[in-house]
Amino acid sequence: MGIRGRLLSVTAVAAALAALVVAPGAPATAAVPAPDPTSAVVTVRVGGDRVADTAVAGLPGVRLGLFAGADDAAPLQTCLSDADGDCSFVVTGVLLGTAPWVKEVAAPSGWYANDTLRTGPGSGSSSLASPYRFQTPVLAAGNTYRSTSEFMFSTSNSLPTRSNGVWQQSRVNPPLPARCGMDVALVFDLSASVGSALPTLKAAADSFADAFVGTPSRLAAFSFSAQSPSVQAGSGTVDANRPELVSVSTPAGADAFKAEYAGWGLGAGTNWDAALQRVAEAGVHYDAVVVLTDGNPTRWGGTTLRGDGGNTHFTDVEAAIFSANTIKAAGTRVVSFGIGRGVSGITALNLAAISGTEAFDPAAGNVETADYFQIPDFAGAGDELRRLALANCSGALTVIKQIAPATTTGEDVTGAVPAGAGWTFGAAAVTPGASVDPGSATTQADGTGGVAFDVGFPAGGTTADLAVAETQQAGYRLVTQAGRNAVCTDLATDSPVAVVNDGALGFRVAVGADQAVGCVVYNRAPSTTPPPPPGPPSGPGEPEVVGEPVAGEQELADSGSDLGGLLWALVGAGALLAGGMVLRLGRRRSHG
Repeated sequence: MGIRGRLLSVTAVAAALAALVVAPGAPATAAVPAPDPTSAVVTVRVGGDRVADTAVAGLPGVRLGLFAGADDAAPLQTCLSDADGDCSFVVTGVLLGTAPWVKEVAAPSGWYANDTLRTGPGSGSSSLASPYRFQTPVLAAGNTYRSTSEFMFSTSNSLPTRSNGVWQQSRVNPPLPARCGMDVALVFDLSASVGSALPTLKAAADSFADAFVGTPSRLAAFSFSAQSPSVQAGSGTVDANRPELVSVSTPAGADAFKAEYAGWGLGAGTNWDAALQRVAEAGVHYDAVVVLTDGNPTRWGGTTLRGDGGNTHFTDVEAAIFSANTIKAAGTRVVSFGIGRGVSGITALNLAAISGTEAFDPAAGNVETADYFQIPDFAGAGDELRRLALANCSGALTVIKQIAPATTTGEDVTGAVPAGAGWTFGAAAVTPGASVDPGSATTQADGTGGVAFDVGFPAGGTTADLAVAETQQAGYRLVTQAGRNAVCTDLATDSPVAVVNDGALGFRVAVGADQAVGCVVYNRAPSTTPPPPPGPPSGPGEPEVVGEPVAGEQELADSGSDLGGLLWALVGAGALLAGGMVLRLGRRRSHG
């Protein structure tokens, strides 16, 4: 993935890397010891979460060891990093005059070590599985050897194991939310190597968005190449990040989201770190971040561009790990999708380093728990993305409330949009031994108009019949579709699911244990048009019949002229339903 880019001089790179310090956390348990005439000190900075482009928080509890040989299994000495991330060895005796190796012995709870990372050309060719270990200089008494200056740290792009001098460690990946529907940031690799597959990449993302239709879900989009947002090669057009969550609970919402990246083009270079930094600083909580990439990182830095743009070094991956940790610290799951030959084989090491240790296994179908995927092509990625979208929807029922404009009539719902907050649906199991959780759910101000219910199935059973009903709001009217109070669909197959009306506002539907069922309920908004003046009554004291029942609507009315006048004054509609008739209420005039 060689690109033209801004190359810092060796002096500038050294200054930038020196700025990548570990930000202090809690007070240090111990200061870095000073050597005496009979000892040397080896001290390693250990980092966890990124707190700024050039600062990483210290991580306590990491145990490192000094080893006589690179492949030795037993350490000669160990140290434990303190609250500032300092792990220090005081070396005396026979170790003086030698050049031992520093390797990791154990990670603290909630973290995992990356003992090997993939280095080599960013294209994925000539990949190297490079052990994450560093040799010290020959140790002399009275000296201190720091990972940020005397060893480990390097500015040489010719060295695959070039490091920024801060020992990396990955957070354990949080799980996906245990519910149907989620908020996801989709991160697009727009490096030049995507090439002619760009339309297929977008189609895979489209498939992901479409799979969420019928669920209370929202999506955001980020782009990256050598930087984030990505800059199109040639034109210089910036493919702006879209961190705001867009509801994809309806087809119209999914189409609006897809339009956000439809015009994105190709840039150059691959910078995982910059993309993850942009997500972390967006100020939006996502349930999951899905990174779609076709190559290994060849750049790092969110503000200042670093790396040579053609090869993957430890620095490129270390930086991405720290940024991914910050995202995970907020309870967000990071899922890495490696797509194509450039991220096959041992690139799994780097994909796992920014996400988690569990690989996707097509035979096992572990889409819900897999941390990283290696998919041969973009077309196949679309299939797995669809499965990921519905990973927690099996045995679940979702209901999307949509509001049709007041100007529509009958069963016409053209222009319907997701309802706002405050619409409540109750659900109960009709099948003996089955259950529904929760028993009642209310839409939130998230733009989806959706609620979700988990279904429990009776012992030995795989299907449960549910009864669902909404709590109607004043002035709104239920709008049926083909006479049904709801329209339900199998979300995985997009096939219709039978619905039976249950009273004026409810419906019944069956849900299978391996099925995700999504239902849509329409209401019509109250009219804001002033009522026409009342016509002459048809008889003394009698209400005037001016129409027949309107198909698809449920309305309220009263035939008493006094109550009708009151309702007319309150509602301003002049038309109420009673006994299946639409009535216009007017008072009898006195004709002297």
